[in-house]
Amino acid sequence: MQLTVLGATGPIGQQVLQRALASGHRVTALVRDAARLPQNGDERVTVVIGDAASPADAEAAVRGSEALICALGPGKDYKSTLATRTAGPVLQAMATADVRRLVWLSALGSGDTARRQSLFQAGAAKLVMGRLMADKGIADETIARSDRDWTIALPVLFGNGETTGDYKTIPLDGTRGRVGGRISRADVAHFLLSAATSGQWIRRRVILTR
Repeated sequence: MQLTVLGATGPIGQQVLQRALASGHRVTALVRDAARLPQNGDERVTVVIGDAASPADAEAAVRGSEALICALGPGKDYKSTLATRTAGPVLQAMATADVRRLVWLSALGSGDTARRQSLFQAGAAKLVMGRLMADKGIADETIARSDRDWTIALPVLFGNGETTGDYKTIPLDGTRGRVGGRISRADVAHFLLSAATSGQWIRRRVILTR
C-alpha cells in the first residue's frame, strides 16, 4: 500500500514510518529537512521537501497514495497553532489529489473532548496546554466537517515503551465516562497505521488508552 506520512521525523511519525516499512508498505514522507529523516535514501521511501501548511507541498506528498497519516506534533510549544495551520491545506490537497483516507493524530482534551478526560488530566491540560488544546479542537472540527474518510485519534498522556497492541480504543461518541492513564507512543503509532490500512473507524473519533 502507498502511504503518505506527515510528521515522519517526529517521535510518533517516525514509528509509523518504521512500522509501515516493516509491514511491506511504501511511504512518501513530507519533511522540512531530509537530513533529519533516518530513512532518507531508502528506495521504499519517497521524500518530499516542504511544509504541510502549504496545499501545494501537501498535494505533492499525497498524490498517488491510498491514505494519509498525519502525525504532526507541536513538540514542547504549548502555544502552537500547527493543527489549524495544516488541517485546511491537508484537506485541500487530498481533495485535489483525490485521496479519501485520512488518519489524523490529535489528543484527548482537544476542544470539547476535555469532557472525557480524567479530572486530573483535564485540569492539568487546561492549565498548561489550554491554547494548544483549543487549537487542536478547531482543527479536529475542520477535519470532521470534511467529506474525507477521516479518523481522529485521541490518545491520553504519552508514555514511553514498546508496542504492546494491548490498548483500548474507545469511541468518543456513543460512550460515557472519563478516561485517564497513559499510552505509549509506539502503541499510538500502531493504531494510526492499523486504522489507515484496515479501513476501520471511518468518520469516528477514537480515544486511545491502556
